[in-house]
Amino acid sequence: MDLKTYIDSGAIECCLLGLATPDEEGQLDHMRRRYPELESEISVVAFKLQQAAMAGGVTPPAQVWEYISHKVQWETGEKRRRRKRREPPAYTVINLQEAPRNQHMQVSIWWRCIFIGLCVLLIALLASSIYFYNKYQELENRLLHNYPASTAPASTK
Repeated sequence: MDLKTYIDSGAIECCLLGLATPDEEGQLDHMRRRYPELESEISVVAFKLQQAAMAGGVTPPAQVWEYISHKVQWETGEKRRRRKRREPPAYTVINLQEAPRNQHMQVSIWWRCIFIGLCVLLIALLASSIYFYNKYQELENRLLHNYPASTAPASTK
């Protein structure tokens, strides 16, 4: 196949758009090695495809970028440097296998609050269990005192 026929076949466009089969991509590589001037044609086709893609594009309003950057909290390099100088990190990650013995692991305040809440809940459940167990024992003793076993009605068989 000669170069002009190959260029007119549209195989270059298919390969650049990712629509080519592996055989067609292999054929393009073979043609590149055989015809070095094909590289300039590939560059021209890539430029034309890029121009066609950009011609149909619409520039979004400026509010879209502001919304996106606010959502992802995009910061410029200067803001990031200023923030790093002023704010200490909320917690420090320590590799426990290599940590010196005098360093302590810091825990976030929210985990501390959750732990304290769970402890209070556990104490409340324990206290209520003890309270209701004592009430049950008291009721059982009262019933046994009021109805001794000798005066209990005989069961019917």
